[in-house]
Amino acid sequence: MKHKSEATLRICEKTIFLLLLLPFLLVLFPVNAQNKGSKLISKDDGAVDLSEFLNSTTGFLPVPIIITEPAVGLGGGFSLAYFHKRKGEQGNRPKGLSPTVSFAAGAYTSNDTWLAGGGHQGSYKEDRWRYLGALAYVSANLTFYGAGIITEEREYEFNMKGFFTIQELLYRVKKEIPLFMGLNYTYFNNTIAFETGLNIPELERLELETSIGGMNAVFLFDGRNNTLTPTKGIYSVMEIGSFNEALGGDSNFGNFDSRSYFYTPMGEKLFSGYRLNVSSNWGDVPFFSLPFISLRGIPAFRYQNNNVYTVETEWRWNLYKRWSLVGFVGAGEALDNYGDIFSDLKVAGGTGFRYFLAKQYGLHAGIDISRGPEIWAWNITVGSYWGR
Repeated sequence: MKHKSEATLRICEKTIFLLLLLPFLLVLFPVNAQNKGSKLISKDDGAVDLSEFLNSTTGFLPVPIIITEPAVGLGGGFSLAYFHKRKGEQGNRPKGLSPTVSFAAGAYTSNDTWLAGGGHQGSYKEDRWRYLGALAYVSANLTFYGAGIITEEREYEFNMKGFFTIQELLYRVKKEIPLFMGLNYTYFNNTIAFETGLNIPELERLELETSIGGMNAVFLFDGRNNTLTPTKGIYSVMEIGSFNEALGGDSNFGNFDSRSYFYTPMGEKLFSGYRLNVSSNWGDVPFFSLPFISLRGIPAFRYQNNNVYTVETEWRWNLYKRWSLVGFVGAGEALDNYGDIFSDLKVAGGTGFRYFLAKQYGLHAGIDISRGPEIWAWNITVGSYWGR
């Protein structure tokens, strides 16, 4: 289920980065900068910095989670993370190597969406192997707008709950080249309950049980200079595979997903990034597995169809010391087929700020305010909003 119920998957994946949120709160409520001995204070400039804390032998890190996804409302939770200690400093690690983290987490939002689970993300043997795994139980209250299935657009409130897992293992083809190949497997055992809006006994609420299980071949090129907040390089991943009964599901459909990001500095203090995402499904696709436009300012699941593409650019200007201003704009379409391209383009954009939170990890964090075709939204962004 890659991007299948992607609001859920995105929360699971982003949790890895949101684990770093606690020290960011210290930026908003500063500690005594003269305390040079603190592991939360940089020895170089006396500013709040998380690097030494993450490099320490502290081990477990309790962290609050803040959720700002418009599709599920505002919410929060708690996570307990363990950063696996590595030998050497960040600068001596292989290019693109991210922290190895294990975590357990739980969260709840204002529309009664909740989840509990845990996972692990890491790289091994000098980045020859990469692994991502997550297990969770989720109950999500969302809205389906009928795209791709019902011709007349209308809002249908529904709840989906069940057990979710993703397991991914990648192998670096050649040590000198950041090209990886591998497989991922996704399974979601799901109970869906629809509020039909019909004032008819026994039809006001419809409930069904369904499962999807699928495997994708993964081809990944990761030439970024940093996995958390890249400023230079290319990251591109293509996944193609099948969801079917033999893999644990009860529907059969094909899946294609391509995500490419290009980062380049435009000067010493100005950095730009560009994104192209293309997703397609075919066959007997469940409505909750249809891809959707993913942009800041547009709720998850708002614009869905069998085919979706998204383009976006983001620019960051280092305004003063560790502080930066950010601007971004993007566009996308959800299409029945690509012959209808440019017929219903959706645009969203906004601005925000970043604080250089952990220099040794190249990690920036901040807040974005965005506007889509229908709503204003805001996001806490730790690392790159584009994620993986």
